[in-house]
This record gives sequence, C-alpha cells and structure tokens, in this order.
Amino acid sequence: MKIHFLKQNSLEALRFNIPSNIKHYKDSSNQWIYDYFVDENPFGEYKIEVEDFELINMDNPSKTDLTNSIIIYSAMKNISDTQATDERLWAGLFHSDEWKFLCKRWDKYDNMKPSEIYSRYFFGQDKKRSLFTNSLSRLWWVARLTYDSERKDPFELTKYFERNFSTKLLVIFSNNYMANINVTRGLITALKYIESEFSNICFSRELYYEATKYLNILGGTYILDYFSSDEIKEKIISYIINHTELIK
Repeated sequence: MKIHFLKQNSLEALRFNIPSNIKHYKDSSNQWIYDYFVDENPFGEYKIEVEDFELINMDNPSKTDLTNSIIIYSAMKNISDTQATDERLWAGLFHSDEWKFLCKRWDKYDNMKPSEIYSRYFFGQDKKRSLFTNSLSRLWWVARLTYDSERKDPFELTKYFERNFSTKLLVIFSNNYMANINVTRGLITALKYIESEFSNICFSRELYYEATKYLNILGGTYILDYFSSDEIKEKIISYIINHTELIK
C-alpha cells in the first residue's frame, strides 16, 4: 500500500493554525484538510510501498498499544531510521491514512487543548522525545528498537511492553543511549529476568530508574557501543542485585 506524508509547507500551516482548526480534530473525515488548502494537495505520496495494515481500536487504547506496535512495524520495516524520525511522515499519516484511527483513539476527549493536538498529531517537543510521545511514531519505534530477528519470536522483547506500555516506554527510552539496539536489548532482557526472578519488584518504576541511571553512569566511563547485548544484560543484573536495595 502507499502511504502519505505532509508537505513541509502544509505541515507548518497546520501546525501554526491548530487553535483555529482545533474543532476539526473531532471530524469523522479529513475532508476539511483538503478544503483548507483549496486547490493544493497538502500530501505527497511516499515512494516506498509498505505492506497493507490496519491498526486496532478499542475503548481503552492502552490495551492495543503492543498489538499496534507489532502491526505497524511489521508493515513498515522497510523504511529507514532517518525516514522514521521525520515529522512529515507521522503527521502525514495522522492527517491522511490514519485519520479514522486517531479520531477513534481520542474521541473520548471532548475538549482537547491545542497543546494536546500539537503533541499527539505533530512533534510537540524536541525530535528525540517526540518520537516516543507522538501517538503513532512511538508504536513504530518501540518495535524498531526491540525487534530481534535472531530470536524464535522476533517480538519477544517488544512484548515486554504489554503491561504499563506508556510508563515503561517513557522511562526506558528517555535516554540518548537507547538508540543503540544492543543497549536496548540488553536492558530489556535484564529487566525481564529481574522481574521474573524477583516478584517483589515486578513493574516497579524504581527498577527502571535504577537500571537506566546505572547505564548513564556506565556510559560516562565506557563507550557503550563496544558492549554486546549480553554484556549489558549481565552488568545491569549484577548492579541491581548487588548495589541497590530493590532486591531483599
């Protein structure tokens, strides 16, 4: 299937005029966007084709985040990391191909503020953080950084986010080093092990903070790129067990 992006001028116009267009973000159709730009098509067609996909909607969106993450990454694995950091792609998908998905996802919010539209439909913060707060790009990026083709189930690490998806995502991916796939895989493998072996700290925010804090310290002494995912895993497990009070 073909997907669409917002042309740069169109992106800037929609972003700048969110306050005056905010009522349209409850519309069931995105026809208002075409009307807004009159005779100019605000969208461009991506040269790369992706597999057909349809994201799932439920009354409680958090229950479908993991499934949708796997769906969108499976369909769009062939786009590059550079393309996947482009606001025009995700804002374009929101305002075109995935308009109905976003309307359904946010339909219970009757009085969305401009800042919420900015954050959910565009990149409302710096690029790195926006990748994990934007409603669509975060689904792709979680799977991108956890997908491991060498495992029997390539999405085994992705499924770590099945519970507490948003909390885990924002805490774990808020650090610069998480762009390194070996670090990401090592961290999540370590967290999975610790949570399975020590039930008293299962899904503890303190665990995430301690593990990521340790990686920051480690990264200040060593170049993390030189470590394998197994080495990262073992270092984190050893640190949590021997140098924190989380495990009693």
